[in-house]
Formats: sequence, structure tokens, C-alpha cells
Amino acid sequence: MKTFFNALILMVIMGLSSCIEDTVGPAGPIGPQGEKGESGYVFEFENVTFSSPDYEVILPFPDNFESLSSDVVLAYMLWDVVEIDGKDTEVWRQLPQTILTDQGMLQYNFDFTMLDVRLFMDAEFDLDQLGAIDTDDWVVRLVVVPGDFWDSSRITSKEIPYDELKESLGLPDLTAPKTTIKRR
Repeated sequence: MKTFFNALILMVIMGLSSCIEDTVGPAGPIGPQGEKGESGYVFEFENVTFSSPDYEVILPFPDNFESLSSDVVLAYMLWDVVEIDGKDTEVWRQLPQTILTDQGMLQYNFDFTMLDVRLFMDAEFDLDQLGAIDTDDWVVRLVVVPGDFWDSSRITSKEIPYDELKESLGLPDLTAPKTTIKRR
């Protein structure tokens, strides 16, 4: 029995010692850079105006852009331009955006297909009461994120600032809009 016990202890020690990581030698050279994976796409639309009776706008993807059914679209509106450290800085807001007006709640929202994005307004009041500041000359950025890039529940469950998304996806810098309109 003593021999069996000693053999069992020896096997346990050998088994545990095999779990200890040994460094065999120095690390080898870094291999070549692999192919760049998919990244997001960004499209900018200027002079977007919501007009009656539907107060909606269809923004088509370019003809040379092929979207996939797994893609996810995020929409941003240029909400304001503020001066920070002497420089004009764009303030982008992700849709949907709900604001409280004197007439009641107003919401800017969107939906998308593989071909286009529909921006629309919804309110607790007649949208004909809105002024041009609320409906005219918006700048909109659409970001198409490949569906396998992120878990879609992460994308739609919280607001992602445009600058953070731009950096994460390696989106290109777009030129600043020619005119800026102060929003609410």
C-alpha cells in the first residue's frame, strides 16, 4: 500500500509540474502584417431638409456601394458648432434624438434598408408648427458598420459618440460643411 501511495504522489507531482510554464527560448521575429479586415463606411449628406407632409428624407447609398444584410447603420446629425480653444468644433448627435419644445416632444429618428436610410421626424404636435431651424439644412453622417465587426446589441444599446466610432472603425476624415447653422 505504501508503494501505491508513493507512486500516486509521484504522479500528482509530475502532473502538476507539467502545468508550470517554461520559457524555451527567446521569442521569434514578428511575422508579416496580415490583410486588413473590414472597416466601416461613412457617407455625408448636406442640406438635408424635412418637408411636409411626411417630414421624412430618403438618403440613398451610392450606386457603387454594396451593403450586406448583416450591416448595421448609425445616423448622426451635426447639431452645433462650438468654439473650443479658439477652434470651431463640430457637435454630432446620434439618432434617435428627442428634444422638448414649447409645443411638446419632437423626435428625429431613422430606419434603414440595404439600399438607403430614411430619416423622419415624429412629434406630439403638428409638425407644420416647426420653423426652418428644426427642419432645414441639416448635415447628416451615416456610418455603415459591418455586422460581424461588433455585436449589434452593443451598437444599438447605447449611444456611441461619432468621434469614438470614427476612430474605432478607421473612418476617413470628412471636410467640414461649408455653412454652419446653430441648432437648439
